[in-house]
Amino acid sequence: MGYNGGMDARQQIEEEKLQNILNPRKANREFKVTIRFQKRLSRNFAKALELARRNPHFMEEGEGDRYRAYASFYPEDVEAMHELFELVKEQDTTRLFLNNKPVPYVHDLWLFLLWFYRVR
Repeated sequence: MGYNGGMDARQQIEEEKLQNILNPRKANREFKVTIRFQKRLSRNFAKALELARRNPHFMEEGEGDRYRAYASFYPEDVEAMHELFELVKEQDTTRLFLNNKPVPYVHDLWLFLLWFYRVR
């Protein structure tokens, strides 16, 4: 089910948001991008889901057309994040979250900055 088998993805995200409020110092030191994508009739979906399931912070919720997969990445995981993002970026239902929040410019600014971690 995800990295906390007793909770669905929505409950896990709400729990993390609560912990961020209760522990703001810790929350401000962490930087996590979550990619949420849905099932689509695409060749990339099976590969994307396989990659997401390898993620230690993988979560899922729903069934059928309401199925959503979540994979969260920290800066040191930028290669895996880039690989998954390239598979799902064209889907209009793909969403990105910064520390579990839908932040403006997460795609245009934050991902752009993270790609600098890929430069060697």
